[in-house]
Amino acid sequence: MCGRFYIPEKELDDFAKLVSEVEQHLLKKHGEIFPGDTVPVITPDKGERRIHAVKWGFPSPNGKKLIFNARSETVSEKPMFMAPFRKRRCLVPATGFFEWKKTGDKKIKHFITIDNKLFYMAGIYWFFMDKNNNAIFPAFTILTTEANEKVQTIHNRMPVIIDEKNIDKWLFSDNTDELMSMLCAFNNERTYISEL
Repeated sequence: MCGRFYIPEKELDDFAKLVSEVEQHLLKKHGEIFPGDTVPVITPDKGERRIHAVKWGFPSPNGKKLIFNARSETVSEKPMFMAPFRKRRCLVPATGFFEWKKTGDKKIKHFITIDNKLFYMAGIYWFFMDKNNNAIFPAFTILTTEANEKVQTIHNRMPVIIDEKNIDKWLFSDNTDELMSMLCAFNNERTYISEL
């Protein structure tokens, strides 16, 4: 799973400049990102990439929690995720994500990065009504898959990472087989883990 991720101030500022002025005040400034935070995500728009401020986590049907991860193996079948997967895929920029390894009675936090630089997690987004049924807001969830060998030493799941060469395919393709082929663990050799 992916319960928190990280985006430094410089990278966040670079994306924030591309977000409309109306949305900029919604963004979390930078640092460790938690479910419920609003961050920049890359979305498709008529064949172009756009940056929008989007809240992390679909509201659950009962409204009591956020659904911040979706299993990639069933994303094309689950009623909540089918339409977003077909029509509203996005990319979530990050420089790392966090997982905790249970050791005895303790949980030890680890920071995991890809190539020690900015990368993109696969996401889907949709539009929801707020609790008072007054306004519509966008929300995203991050797709997860079975962890690669390195991450498995800490956790059995990891976010789906979209390689830079597949960015436009992820955002714009209508080919379900092509999309599903991207939903796998990222290259073990390019994954780095630090204990915090």
